[in-house]
Amino acid sequence: MRTCAKINLYLRITGKRADGYHELETLFWPLPWLYDEVTVSLADSGIHLECDSPEVPCDSRNLCWKAVDAFLADAALTAGVHIQLVKHIPVAAGLGGGSSDAAAVLLQMRELLAPTMAMEHLAELAVQLGADVPFFLNPVPALARGVGERLEQIVISGEPDLLLVNPGFPIPAAWSYAHWQDVPQSPAPPLDDLLGTVRNGEWEKVVSLTHNDLGPCAMAKFPLLGMIAERLESYGVHGVRVSGSGPTLFGFCTAATPIDVTARLESDFPGTIRCFRKKRGNCKTTV
Repeated sequence: MRTCAKINLYLRITGKRADGYHELETLFWPLPWLYDEVTVSLADSGIHLECDSPEVPCDSRNLCWKAVDAFLADAALTAGVHIQLVKHIPVAAGLGGGSSDAAAVLLQMRELLAPTMAMEHLAELAVQLGADVPFFLNPVPALARGVGERLEQIVISGEPDLLLVNPGFPIPAAWSYAHWQDVPQSPAPPLDDLLGTVRNGEWEKVVSLTHNDLGPCAMAKFPLLGMIAERLESYGVHGVRVSGSGPTLFGFCTAATPIDVTARLESDFPGTIRCFRKKRGNCKTTV
């Protein structure tokens, strides 16, 4: 199963609950052209996880492993499970890779062991694993509130020409949420304005309406992000923001953006960055 990445076109923190989770409103944008591959199969006993990335733990620390544990406990089942994980989405990058993988595990566990389980119940399991996981059970453009579990599908018109740049290092989500108030915030644009432009496909206006409360602390802590953002803007990539908890940056390309922009960026930051670009239905990925 292919498990897509996401960016957050909008993320505003609205409060913090007693259990430590932050309340927010965010606009999830799925990226089906950037994905991991997750295969779940039954085994004789135990949980076995294989992954091609050395950055990913293959034990009980992994969210996919936790998804299996949670599913079996909830369904009162005993089964051996094997998970094969092929990573393309950068790890701890603000792109939701781990959450997307966990959602894929839940979906496949349901198909293998409990096909009559209601999707609403699966979503309840998903939110226990992480705030982004429910979105990835059905990754379509969606407005999320609460801790991410209250989802409202957004009808859109067209798609943007996006460029993503991962700087080559991770930022744990827990760090971003713990430090987001360390840096003064600019006022968030009205969410309704952004939703209106997305629904109408007015992508040139979307550029000025994106927002992320978690972005300033990441930019302040890691000056390289500011350097990359400035270079992106100089190449005609507009509305550059941090996605989610970071550190991946995204921006909007136009007809004036150089066709070799990824090559230029890689030359400017040799051996450091990974660029991902979706344009006219194709995925152009450079590593």
